[in-house]
Order: sequence, then structure tokens, then C-alpha cells
Amino acid sequence: MRFVVGNDRSGTTMLRLVLDRGPDLAVPPESMFLTDFADVFERGGPAPGEEQALVQQVWEHPKVLLWELPGPAPAVPAGLAPADAYRFAIEAPYAAYAAKHGKPGWADKTPHYVHHVDHLLRVWPGARFVVLVRDGRDVAISLRRMPFGPNNAWAAAQWWARGIRAGLDAQAAHPESVLTVRYEDVATDPAGAIPRICAFLGVRYDADMLALEKVDRSKIVADQASWFPTIFEGIGTSAVGRWRDEMSQRDQRIFAALAGDELRAHGYDAGPGGVTDISPLQERWFQLQNETLRNVNFLRLRVVQERGRELRFALARRLRDPIKR
Repeated sequence: MRFVVGNDRSGTTMLRLVLDRGPDLAVPPESMFLTDFADVFERGGPAPGEEQALVQQVWEHPKVLLWELPGPAPAVPAGLAPADAYRFAIEAPYAAYAAKHGKPGWADKTPHYVHHVDHLLRVWPGARFVVLVRDGRDVAISLRRMPFGPNNAWAAAQWWARGIRAGLDAQAAHPESVLTVRYEDVATDPAGAIPRICAFLGVRYDADMLALEKVDRSKIVADQASWFPTIFEGIGTSAVGRWRDEMSQRDQRIFAALAGDELRAHGYDAGPGGVTDISPLQERWFQLQNETLRNVNFLRLRVVQERGRELRFALARRLRDPIKR
């Protein structure tokens, strides 16, 4: 099992499309259901007699419905232990997606799973993870036009640093299972970086994988197409270092104050010294602004754009971890 994880807007969709163009893997849009149903695994798997119901629930998850899988949910083989029945249920959509696209294997691209590497390794002890890292200031710039994520430099720095620490912890705890790659290195030298990623994942590399201009545009979920306006132009460096021109000096200093260690951990220049004179009143304002816009964006995305298709699951995620998602 192979996973592409990291903070949102770090190039994970680019890497997903590259891997999906290869001969070995079909990589669907984000799944999210691996954490939505994680409590079933933590309880030991589905109870006797509930195995097929779990398969059906996974098959009808709103993320899976976007994959447009053919046919009904498969039947659970008889005699499976609860943990194996759980594994069968959550693997079933991936297997169907791979078969639909004529590929022998599958991978998952869900940035959020960077916080759940330990759980996923309990489900699949042999899994491999590519953690994609991008300069947090470019991530913050990219998030400005997204209906999700943090909404100012103060919030973005803490959110990004949290994801970076999760990736670093996963790398330290499971060095044989986790490969950390910088987005900037892929953008600068894709012909060098992508073969290394493929070798780590144990899949074949083909130079044509880099030709994103040839990607079938339907591989991006229709109502998310506006989130990736340049992705089909190919791999390049046009989005590297945008923060130098597009982020104010004060925001740069705020970011460096709150995420300087994480920037330096991946070789990024943290820039001038961080702001140290943020008052408690200013912090409360940053928090209020971020939370207000976050709630507005949540409604905009989940109710207006998605028309409620994922609202129940999204609310549950926020209740489980109101900071992370």
C-alpha cells in the first residue's frame, strides 16, 4: 500500500497525477474514509454479521461515489477474521478503481493522512508513505484562494508547522516506511526526483509520467477544477518562492516566529528574525479572524459547493479534531 501525504497545497495532487500516469498504480482523488471509519478498526474490526454492512458503507461514502466505480459493492469472503474483514472493506474501492483503469495496483493521495501514519501502518504494516513538503509561506499564499485551511499568516504558520512535525515524527519512527521529499526538488528536477520516489514505492518509472499536459482532466473532481488552474501546464518552478513577492514583510516575520524551526528543518531560509511583539490582543484578533473565515469557508465548501454531499463526515472530523480539519 502506498500513500502520498503532507500539508494541503504542497504538490500532492501533482504527484498523484504523475504516479497515476505510470504503468503500475491507479491513484484516485482523496479518500478521507480511512479515518472516517478508523474507529471500526480500533475496536478490532466489524462485529460478526456486520462485515457486509461495512463494505456497503464504505462503497457509498461520498468520496468513493466521486470515483464512479462500476457495479455493486463486492461480497465479503466467508471466514475472514474481523481485522481482515475491515481491511477487505476499505481496500475494495481501491481495487475496483485500479481494475477500472486497468492497473495492477493502487495508491492513495490524501494529505490529511500525514497525521495518521501510525494508524495506517497498523492497518497495513508494509505500507509506504511519501511525505511531500513545500515551503510553508508558499503554502500559505496558495491557501488564500481555497475554501479550506488557515486564513492568515499567524494561523497558517501554526497549521503548517503541525503538519511538518507530524511528517518528521513519522520519518523518525518509521524510516524504512517514510520518504520525505521537497516539492521544490520535484519542481526543479522532476526527472531526478520522480524515479527516486518510484523506486521507494516499488513501482516502475516511465519518463512519460512527467507529461502532466497529457493527463485526462476528468481525473480532477469537477467542482475542484478551479483549485488547480495550472496543473495541466506541466511540472515547473513558477510557483516556487512566490512568498517573497506576495507575502508582506510583517507576515513573513510572523510566519518565521511561529514556524522558523520547521522551515529550517527542511532547509528553507527562514528569512529575517521573527516578529516577537505580537500582543495578546493581536493574537485574539488573528484567532477570531481565522475562525470566522474558517466557518464561512466551511459552509461555502460543504453546503454551497458540495451541496451537502460530505457534510456529515466533515462535521464529524471537525468534532474529532477542530484544529486539523
